[in-house]
Amino acid sequence: MKRQSLFLALLVLPLLACGGVDVASEDVAPEVEMGSVESQLQPNWASCSGDSDCTSNRCGCNGGTTRVCLPNDTYPKQCGNWTACTSDSQCTSNWCGCNGGQVKVCLPNSSYPKTCT
Repeated sequence: MKRQSLFLALLVLPLLACGGVDVASEDVAPEVEMGSVESQLQPNWASCSGDSDCTSNRCGCNGGTTRVCLPNDTYPKQCGNWTACTSDSQCTSNWCGCNGGQVKVCLPNSSYPKTCT
């Protein structure tokens, strides 16, 4: 029992004597300042993935094949053929599917199967 007590004393006493470890403020990494959400929003005609990426809150293709931030709702969001999509309403053809592949795209018309592998 004496050995265990001695061992614990040798282990704990130096830690108590130190009073913890002081870290100089220069050694601590400064907090990274997060930009505001607004500063991360994209301007008109910049590439986007969804409405929330844009200052106009409107992301779409305007009938083309590249998703960009559209200035307002007078520009159609629908995308042309073979552009990535998640729903029919995103396509000028109103037909979104995989055509037997693995990625959903705007298909030219309903003769192309929506089936994904």
